[in-house]
Amino acid sequence: MIEVLKQEFRELEDAFLLIRAERQSRENELESLKQERDSLIHDLEVCSKAIEFIEQVATEERRNVKKKVEDLITSCLHEVFDDSYSVEFEYGMKRAKTSVEVFSVRKCEDGLVVKREIDGIGGGLADAISLPLKLIVLLNDSGLERNFIIDEPGKHLSINHVPKFAHFLKTISQKLGVQIIMLSHHTCMDLFADSINEVSLEGSKSHIERIK
Repeated sequence: MIEVLKQEFRELEDAFLLIRAERQSRENELESLKQERDSLIHDLEVCSKAIEFIEQVATEERRNVKKKVEDLITSCLHEVFDDSYSVEFEYGMKRAKTSVEVFSVRKCEDGLVVKREIDGIGGGLADAISLPLKLIVLLNDSGLERNFIIDEPGKHLSINHVPKFAHFLKTISQKLGVQIIMLSHHTCMDLFADSINEVSLEGSKSHIERIK
């Protein structure tokens, strides 16, 4: 009888030790999981702070770029028209993507400020805004050469504004380090060209003659 009890006791003791070992193993696993959780939380906090920092830098950089582009195009409007004109960009979200709206701004003599989207303004003013903007956008593509062919720039401008626009094109080409090749019927642009080629039609063939 005593031997039987001893055997049962040993079996119970072995079962207890096994249960205690399993419990210790699970406690170790739980502690490991807690440490892993704490590490993930720490990594998440670091990533969140990094993303916040990157967004701040990106926002600041975007502001700087926005200001430079606005100033450049506004200088074109001042050159072609007068100092009452300027341009503004407004950032927004459309279909979960960042969008940019372009506005022309004019300060009238009575203090009234007129602000209109580029789609709702006259062709001449739109030309003076869109052309330098297109040049800047294209220059951001490193795969493109710095030579641009433009057909009838400023064709919607009144004739008295065309020479001023031509002067601005020459200035911006020098500032941006690009070559602008343009086709135009405005001979008043000749003064600002480095070289001029006249194209005429002789029968069914085009004839090109360099005149400057």
